[in-house]
Amino acid sequence: MDRKTMPDIKTVTRLNLIQPEHAQLSNGLPVVIIPAGTEPVCRVDLVFDAGMRYQDFLFQSSLTNQMIPEGTAKLTGGMIAEEFEFYGSYFNISADRDEADFTIHSLEKHLEPVLSLMSEVLIHPAFPEEELNIIKANRIESMKVDDQRVESLARKEFNRLIFGKNHPYGVVGEIPDIEPVVSSMLADFHSRFYDQSHCRIMITGPNPDQYLPLIDRYFGQNWPLKNSAPVTRSGLPPLQTSDLKRSIISRPDAVQTALRIGKPLFSRLHPDFMGLSVVNTILGGYFGSRLMSNIREEKGYTYGISSFLLSLKDSGNFVIGSTVGAEVWEETVSECKKEINRLCNDKVPEQELELVRNYLTGQIQRSVDGPFLIADQLRGLWIHDLDLNYLSDFMKLINSITPEEIRTLAGKHLDPSNMAVVAAGPIKNPD
Repeated sequence: MDRKTMPDIKTVTRLNLIQPEHAQLSNGLPVVIIPAGTEPVCRVDLVFDAGMRYQDFLFQSSLTNQMIPEGTAKLTGGMIAEEFEFYGSYFNISADRDEADFTIHSLEKHLEPVLSLMSEVLIHPAFPEEELNIIKANRIESMKVDDQRVESLARKEFNRLIFGKNHPYGVVGEIPDIEPVVSSMLADFHSRFYDQSHCRIMITGPNPDQYLPLIDRYFGQNWPLKNSAPVTRSGLPPLQTSDLKRSIISRPDAVQTALRIGKPLFSRLHPDFMGLSVVNTILGGYFGSRLMSNIREEKGYTYGISSFLLSLKDSGNFVIGSTVGAEVWEETVSECKKEINRLCNDKVPEQELELVRNYLTGQIQRSVDGPFLIADQLRGLWIHDLDLNYLSDFMKLINSITPEEIRTLAGKHLDPSNMAVVAAGPIKNPD
């Protein structure tokens, strides 16, 4: 080996991914299986169409999800936690705008008792009022702290501006909205949305043939269908984007100013989403991005600045986010718009594009380096009924996109004159 000679850099052009298998439980519930891994550990994801978009009352979705492991008719929340811990298993619950899920990691040898417990917890939650009051009190205290942060204020106001304050994607729950929530509201939401017609299951591990009969026992045979209706997702009303392009939140006691700059866009299903992801990476999607080089390295206005493309089931948005020195927030907005205009008007140098290509292809490879990371990727694609072929297609696009295509995409979708600007900090509100 000649250590004086740098190895050749090889371009990664394709992914060799394990292809998921598809099955169905005895009650018709769809199952996706990822046969991967070498250790005797498996993961089970139950994903429900039970996100915030379906709720009738603010916090109904998130509190239902959070309360599920807090007790059944047979078990208290403490007993449930102790039993999961006894078997060395780990569970996680979450709810977002579109979906809610329950994920369990378990040793293969303990999968049957863990699934039995999981079935009891998911299908028969009791929603005890005492535990709900504790969770509500904790949530209120957390929100009080969060509302002191300018970053939180800017984030919530930005969502209201780009989606509309009454739209399911833009509505923001506040402390007074938590207090009226009672157990009966959560039980009603659970009965309507935590059922088979709103559920999909994913199993990940080295021996899926062993898992499937157990999954069917507890979520197929012992979970009879309420009805035979297929999974349906309610449509959303049109976006109620505010005409207000600039919003100032004055917090005289703050030290810095939080910024959000952006606009509503589209979901991952849009034909331009992949290409725009490359554009976003160049602008603010990694540490060597143009925004970091300008705002942090050259100007010294912030410790960090980034841009994102957020994909929801029926919409999405582009946003630049940062917290900057209180006296330089307007200059920061101007510099951000300048960098966007550069992408809209000038071709990206090939050397810079090659750097971004290497970064993105490396990120994709790291994102599927292991069975549970593969499951994470598929879980994120599931919301759009996509599969892992999406990652291979994205890899191809990264390696083929041209500077001219990048300029065209930026000009088509990222006109800064159409973007909302939110600033929260020690600013005198002109109104």
